[in-house]
Amino acid sequence: MRKLFLSIALLISCVFNLEAGYNLSSFTLKNGLLVVCLHKKTTPIISFSVWYKCGSAQDAISKSGVAHYLEHMAFECDKREFSDFLESVGAESNAFTSLRSICFYEIIPSEHLEKIFEYEAKRMTSITIDDAPFLSEKGAILEEWSMSIGSSPDGSAGESLCANVFNRTAGGISVIGWKSEIESLQPQDLLDFHKAWFAPNNAIIVIVGDIPDLKKIKNLAEKYFGNIPKKEILRREEDSSRPSCVKEITYASPKVSNTSIEYIYHVPFSHLKNLRKSLALDLAISVINQPDSFTRKILEHDLKKATSVTFSYTKGYFPYDIASIGIESSSLNNRSDSEKICTYLLKKLLLSGIAKNDLETVKKQKQLAMAYKKDDIGSIAQHVGHLLSNEYSTEEIQSMDDVIQSITVEECNDALREVFSLDPVVISKVVPKGYDRD
Repeated sequence: MRKLFLSIALLISCVFNLEAGYNLSSFTLKNGLLVVCLHKKTTPIISFSVWYKCGSAQDAISKSGVAHYLEHMAFECDKREFSDFLESVGAESNAFTSLRSICFYEIIPSEHLEKIFEYEAKRMTSITIDDAPFLSEKGAILEEWSMSIGSSPDGSAGESLCANVFNRTAGGISVIGWKSEIESLQPQDLLDFHKAWFAPNNAIIVIVGDIPDLKKIKNLAEKYFGNIPKKEILRREEDSSRPSCVKEITYASPKVSNTSIEYIYHVPFSHLKNLRKSLALDLAISVINQPDSFTRKILEHDLKKATSVTFSYTKGYFPYDIASIGIESSSLNNRSDSEKICTYLLKKLLLSGIAKNDLETVKKQKQLAMAYKKDDIGSIAQHVGHLLSNEYSTEEIQSMDDVIQSITVEECNDALREVFSLDPVVISKVVPKGYDRD
């Protein structure tokens, strides 16, 4: 589960600005559809993605996994009428689901842009689900569940954690869903989800690359999406307040050899309401995770008590943002020692804070990493789409890199202290079978 938290945190925290030849423009149709264009005249290729602001958080009670299943089926429909065309022009396409979004994307030669507009508009308005492909895809999804959760100790522990701790959102379940509920899903469940959530006022189009002039993009958007009516979007309210008590979860498995413990902390400030403080915390945790940081060095190398130590910050995935400290050890005794040492080091870290020179190093690393990513229109489209679907504005995206470079070490240390000075809200342990009473 910790690896999931870290990967999501890294994905959502990536920054973007308008250097390297990009020019961002955007407009919104009368029906609420937001279209964001990042123009870059390089090769005549375009990345086109549609982001629906719905995911497993919108799964109905007792129907977990329906958003993910719908993504599979809506994408599989391509094979009937669209995949042959994409293959014939050398294009590629894919789709994915997260807790809060479903994304469909294509990378195509720029002269075929109108065809993509036409098809994605059809996908927004209707899909067809026949019994045979529905059952075939159910088998594929159940196999996916088996590989990522059923036969994976980390996946099973993560599922248990969601169900027992974060059960106020999405029924407390992963994107894939509960196995028993996946098995019971019917085509009408997917159609109902599509009808409720696939709407222009609940979607964002991101177009990146060798884009025609903005006037042509607006004309295409109006032609294919402009007459699609908006819908009333009803979202469940989420409780983002700090839990009143600490929960402890232990997962035991015969497949586990090492032991691990994860401390999960409530982040009292939202990344949406306090962008600067959120970025400061993200930078601070990036500093702590450096291979030569004193926390990891003492735990992993000097004392030989932990095989790995990871700090992470996850935004927009649960009802409230979380930060966590994860420790893996080769034995229960080492884990116990690691917990005591980590508690001491955390207090020392909060007292002394991170160093200014380490912060500047991390800032440079982020700039360099993004400089490489900007060469790939697909990567840029994914980063911008994730930020937009997590409710960042285009203005915040454009200014984010400048904000990061202006953040001080004092701001980073203040954010660290605000989060980690309080007790964790969850302590999650994964142990070998037979040691679950430890």
